[in-house]
Amino acid sequence: MKYKLTSQQIASKVGGEIVILNHNKGAYYGLDEVGALVWNSLEEEPRTLEALCETVLGEYDIDEKTCLEDVEVLLNDLISEKLVEVTQ
Repeated sequence: MKYKLTSQQIASKVGGEIVILNHNKGAYYGLDEVGALVWNSLEEEPRTLEALCETVLGEYDIDEKTCLEDVEVLLNDLISEKLVEVTQ
């Protein structure tokens, strides 16, 4: 299963963070540096949870289990806000 950004959003980099506007809801969201790293990876191309974790593990000193859990929570939050969707 891969994840990709939806067309219902527009994002901008502010410092090391990402600010996202959901067009349909008119709501803003912010991502910290780790969330921004995941978001930037998804901007390049659809990615699996494991590929996103590899990117995070390459930049931050955390264990793989924690990374998988945290990135999955982030993805589920972004999916619930219609900012990310599952693709083939």
